[in-house]
Amino acid sequence: MSTSSRFRVLFGAAAVCLSFIGANGVAAQTVKVGMVVGISGPGADIGESMVRGADLYLALHSKDLPSGVKVDLIKRDDGSNPDRTKRLAQELVVRDKVQLLTGVTLSPQALTIAPVSTEAKIPTLIMNATTGSLTRNSPYFVRFSYANWQMAYTMGAWAAKHDIKSAYTLVADYAAGHDMEAGFKRGFEDNGGSIVGSDRTPMGTTDYLPAMARIKSAAPKSLFVFTLSGAPSIATMKAFRDSGLQAAGVQLLSTAQNVSDQQLPQTGPASLGMINSAVYIATDPRPSSRQFLTAFKAAYGQNAFPDLPAVAAWNSMEAVFGIIKKHGPNFTSDQAMDVLKNWKSPNTPAGPIAIDPVTRDIVHEVSLAKIQKVGEQYENVAFDVVKDVKDPWKAVNPEK
Repeated sequence: MSTSSRFRVLFGAAAVCLSFIGANGVAAQTVKVGMVVGISGPGADIGESMVRGADLYLALHSKDLPSGVKVDLIKRDDGSNPDRTKRLAQELVVRDKVQLLTGVTLSPQALTIAPVSTEAKIPTLIMNATTGSLTRNSPYFVRFSYANWQMAYTMGAWAAKHDIKSAYTLVADYAAGHDMEAGFKRGFEDNGGSIVGSDRTPMGTTDYLPAMARIKSAAPKSLFVFTLSGAPSIATMKAFRDSGLQAAGVQLLSTAQNVSDQQLPQTGPASLGMINSAVYIATDPRPSSRQFLTAFKAAYGQNAFPDLPAVAAWNSMEAVFGIIKKHGPNFTSDQAMDVLKNWKSPNTPAGPIAIDPVTRDIVHEVSLAKIQKVGEQYENVAFDVVKDVKDPWKAVNPEK
């Protein structure tokens, strides 16, 4: 789909559907929520997914708001450019008078929003950006996605505990990639594993064969990868296969971003056998997950699969509605933050979640899953779960 088509589908249709007049003919009280998200540039697949998740929640649950109240989700595309992110956030606060900010595709963009959120006292619900230190950059940041170490440390610890004793790491060269690398390394080494090499590649690259050659020379038992969703992650899987590492029996390890259900038809046999840590898996049998999957496919097509950014956006909008239901449309920043810092939801598409009131970071389950062929399809099949996972990075790096 072209960028212009994405704008029409994602930004236009929702605005038309969600602008309405109350049953008594009086204009509804409007809660303005600014969503800064990358629908173009690096991370566009993540941004599109977040928009879909947020729009779906609004479409299905606007009827649950107090009578005469509506939410206006004002979306702005930052092209995944941090400078533009900050400017758009400032415009949303100053010109559009939003009461809340949300979205935020990648960590570099989130860092530029931090001073805007802090100075204007605008609660900001992070739908994706995942660097561990992020919530410390503004007292108004609350994360509804995950922190990198929650998945990376868990993956490393699991691997070392299950007789995978050597690993090579390959990550995208930006804040979240560095976080994933460090988290996996710490979890792996804490449990007896040894890192035999590491590589960092440009964020948007799709050429991974040179890195795979270096990895092959190091002869690790496993390879942990973290690259951007979309073309980079698909290219990573294919390079792993084409380099001969898959055939040589190297165990591929990752987090769920690299193997979203939407991408599995494109990676196919190249990702077969990969073990990954995941907060959300589309094949989760829980009723809340199955209902979400059914609604997502009904809205976006039977070949569409939700991923974690879509779920994080859905969960963020549920929390926005929670603020309004408790305090009405004219809530203060303090009232909103009190709701967000103490947020709990037992039946999200990803299972039970809670916000740690001290760190303002999410606490959730982390599943271990393996890519398998089920019938004619490739699926991420969970085989283990770790309950109530807080961000290990914050435990290792206590705030001074």
